[in-house]
Amino acid sequence: MKKLASTLLAVTMTASLTGCSSSSTASASASATATSDSVYTYLAPIEVDTSNADGVLKDVLDAGVLVVGTSPDFPPAEFIDEKGNVVGCEMQMAQYIADCLGVELQIETMDFSAVLTSVDTGKVDLGISGFGYKTDRAENFELSHGFSDGEANCHTLLVPADKVDSYSTLEDFSGLVVAAQATSLQQMYAEDEIPDVQMELVSTIDQAILDLSAGKVDAVALSCTVADSYAQNSNGTLARSTVEFDLTPYADYAGNVAAAKKGETSLIEAVNTIVDHVNDEGIYAIWYQEAKAQAGIEDTEE
Repeated sequence: MKKLASTLLAVTMTASLTGCSSSSTASASASATATSDSVYTYLAPIEVDTSNADGVLKDVLDAGVLVVGTSPDFPPAEFIDEKGNVVGCEMQMAQYIADCLGVELQIETMDFSAVLTSVDTGKVDLGISGFGYKTDRAENFELSHGFSDGEANCHTLLVPADKVDSYSTLEDFSGLVVAAQATSLQQMYAEDEIPDVQMELVSTIDQAILDLSAGKVDAVALSCTVADSYAQNSNGTLARSTVEFDLTPYADYAGNVAAAKKGETSLIEAVNTIVDHVNDEGIYAIWYQEAKAQAGIEDTEE
């Protein structure tokens, strides 16, 4: 897999992804080309009732393009492959949504902190970027039903490999500097569960990794899969700690969601119809495993 630091070069790139359906063709830009050798399992598009479409959904159907915003530094959900394409299980979900709506998919890449702002300002139609359900998000955006990878939801801390044995509980991180993407679930977990934590909020995971490698922070809060990916690509300098956040208080909100502008109920209802079908078919868990393989993420022995 291409070094994930390459995503820093892609934050202004408009990329596209070829989906599983022949009914739509992904658009391409000068900086990234579409690929036809998709690794993702095919799921036939379903018909979605758009007869009463209004707002953003009507604009999408009229334009024939669904614009999705993402921060492609979160493998296997979204990342840049060796050909410069934005791929991942969430991007496959985005493509499937576009396929079911009968439109093309256009992916706009940006800093994580800019994704929801871009949804709110209308720069993109949907935000799909590793978002979990949070109360403040639900108050300010229309959130889709959750889609789950089928694995136990797990979030942890990435630390220098030579210090990994120093941490066995969350209390061991008390008073330390922990980096997390601003407004991410990991920020919430760290602030809720680490006593006296000093948060260093960053716009990209790559910046957090650079800060950790340079000794500017003590740890980075990440999902376990993402932590595994960065550890495996660190030449032995970084390691996933054995400490995990307690997700019991957040159990009702398991899975990731897509975000639309507040009030765009027509769009989110259509997305929910599609997400529910994917969940019913159990296909997202398959896309997740395929994306892990594509990203070169190996399962870690617990």
